[in-house]
Amino acid sequence: MDIEAFFNSGEGQAVVLNVALVEWLRFGPPAGHTDLDVTIALTRLLHYDFVCHGTDGKGGHLDDDNVPIVIKAHRAVLERLALEPPAWPFRTFDGPRGFGTYWRDNGMSGSRKARRDRIEQILGPTRDALEDLQELDYERQFAKEPSGSFKNLIFAADGEKPELVLRNAVNNDVEIVRNAHTCLVFTDLLPPQGLTWRQMVAW
Repeated sequence: MDIEAFFNSGEGQAVVLNVALVEWLRFGPPAGHTDLDVTIALTRLLHYDFVCHGTDGKGGHLDDDNVPIVIKAHRAVLERLALEPPAWPFRTFDGPRGFGTYWRDNGMSGSRKARRDRIEQILGPTRDALEDLQELDYERQFAKEPSGSFKNLIFAADGEKPELVLRNAVNNDVEIVRNAHTCLVFTDLLPPQGLTWRQMVAW
């Protein structure tokens, strides 16, 4: 999920946060996305915007009105993933409880690096935890063994070719209706590493 998914923009119009969408994220991810996708994108958005504000004071996507909305959504989705939300010592860019006031009160006025490092301290652990979840998700996907029975490896016809009927297009169920005696149908379980020609010949 890209950061741009959180914004509405039309031709010749300013990019505006889709507040309704971001508030809805507190209750669940949008169709076609997971909580993990959403949280990674929100983390990137918050990191980018606070770093932009702390280095040049411009260039981000958010303003003081909608930063708290994004932080609340970020917290809610992290909690659904059973992750610890970051502890924000500020809730906006400016104002009494803003990032600007925070860095002035904490001796960071003369150092952009110190301000960037503070954002990294806040969001870095969240980003690292999300990367770990992403790795686990990839491993689960690639560790899945084929489900169901191996089917449709019909070969070595000796004589008349077998005639096939597709009984179920959804499940790809094929039935040999004539000349089944002239061919071989591989029926063993598919090995986890896949089927080689040598294994098929041995069978």
